[in-house]
Amino acid sequence: MDLQILYDLKDCLEDAAGAGTDAVTDDFRLKSAVERFASLASGGGLFAQVYREACALLTAPPEDRPARLLDALDAVAEAVREYGATGVPGELAPLPPGGGGYVRAAYSELKETIAALDAAGSARIILLREQWTAHPEFFGDPRVMPHVVGALGDTHEEMEELLAAFLTKRGKRAVPYLKEGFDPAGADGKREMERRVYWVARLAGADENDWLLSVLPESRGAVRETVIAALGVSQDNAALLRGLYESETGKSRDAALRALACMDDPESRTLWAEELERRPDCPPFLEGVDSALAADMAAQALHSAYDEALGRGKNDLSQSELLTLAHAVYAAYGKYSDAMREEWLWCAGHMAEFDKLRPGWNVRHWDMSGAELLEKCLMETVLWNPCENVCALAQDLGAKYPNWFLGAAVLADLLAHPAEAFDRYGKYIVKNGLLRRENASERANRIQIMHALAAVRIDRENGRHIPFTRKDALNGTSAGMRYRLKEFDPRWAETLGDAKVNRDGAVFDVQGAWTMTKMMFQMEWIE
Repeated sequence: MDLQILYDLKDCLEDAAGAGTDAVTDDFRLKSAVERFASLASGGGLFAQVYREACALLTAPPEDRPARLLDALDAVAEAVREYGATGVPGELAPLPPGGGGYVRAAYSELKETIAALDAAGSARIILLREQWTAHPEFFGDPRVMPHVVGALGDTHEEMEELLAAFLTKRGKRAVPYLKEGFDPAGADGKREMERRVYWVARLAGADENDWLLSVLPESRGAVRETVIAALGVSQDNAALLRGLYESETGKSRDAALRALACMDDPESRTLWAEELERRPDCPPFLEGVDSALAADMAAQALHSAYDEALGRGKNDLSQSELLTLAHAVYAAYGKYSDAMREEWLWCAGHMAEFDKLRPGWNVRHWDMSGAELLEKCLMETVLWNPCENVCALAQDLGAKYPNWFLGAAVLADLLAHPAEAFDRYGKYIVKNGLLRRENASERANRIQIMHALAAVRIDRENGRHIPFTRKDALNGTSAGMRYRLKEFDPRWAETLGDAKVNRDGAVFDVQGAWTMTKMMFQMEWIE
């Protein structure tokens, strides 16, 4: 039996899949391969099925050709499995799960997308955005996915955002492409290989732990740092990570410390506690990590930083002292545990003292007090992690210490109970009149509410939403995120737009300074 005829037909069908089905009827090589295959088809069975599907492809109308081509390829694959041979010694084994099948698009339709992914510069980003909007399925096609992976070395910020959208949408189906041709040494000198590791860990987590362990011995430089940080996806790696923390140096050692913050075993907890005592620069490695260990360590770092600041006996802080304080606060973003709750209660009782901790005369680009750092921290924590416990904490602190935390409570209700937020907090807004003026306490409450409401953004693409920036647990980098608000009470705009309501002090400390005028313009857009 001459199986070369089968392989010739297989090659022709695969070429047709790459070139598109429009030219199938004019493909003389395919027609010739089908004619020669008739000799095998006379024996019946799978060969007859292959021949029928191939003939049906050649006679199918244009709209049916993609489906007919897939049927023919399936029939050929079945025949190869049954009768074919690879020419390689050893047992046949099934291939690992792939990234999906072909989309019904000719290569000519994909060519422009592929060229844009392979190009350099920023002009191609417009085309890729348009293609992503019009044909998101193109980016999961096996003809396109290798080029998506190849573009991971691009350092353009907008390109990184697009690639993140492509790969997130594809999910675990992108992992085989990320692993294909991986070079653990990162010899090309670009970011592609380390980004591949990052995305394998982010998309598949502990499911790819064996692969991460397999590439670790040969990994070098930035790739090694990324592999070590990615080992935090599995609790089974705790002992290995402690060993790496002892043996590695520089950024690889720091990566091991970040990964250890994801562990939950007593030995890793002890190591982290000791490092916090020894190294004041440790808290940044907790940023973005949401484990119980990270929350408890962040609480410890926060307490130490503020206790030490108060113990200095001075209120004007130097640049380095402020950075130590700020890093401890940033490490607490989004975290909750019993220890963290106790720490918040301790901090809330000392806010008047913390408010006196301010930048010294020679510190530039800093205008927040120690108390304002914590106010910002609780609002960010609500955005990062609006779970029941965090929202309850914000509401509790908002009720007991409204001058500092009412904004966080309002923000928690905007996310969890948007329909009820106005009824709960609208009463704090005082309208001035001949016989009634806003007092100092009421002014503080109003400003807190304004801080929360000024977080809301509105645009034509995303509607009503609250944007924020969150740290990535794997590498500590910042990533933009948003919450879409299903409901937003229009009475907020009506009340705050009233000429009798004061508008002073409306600066939103979470995302930067937003004047009341800007906020009101956005709220009027709701109508």
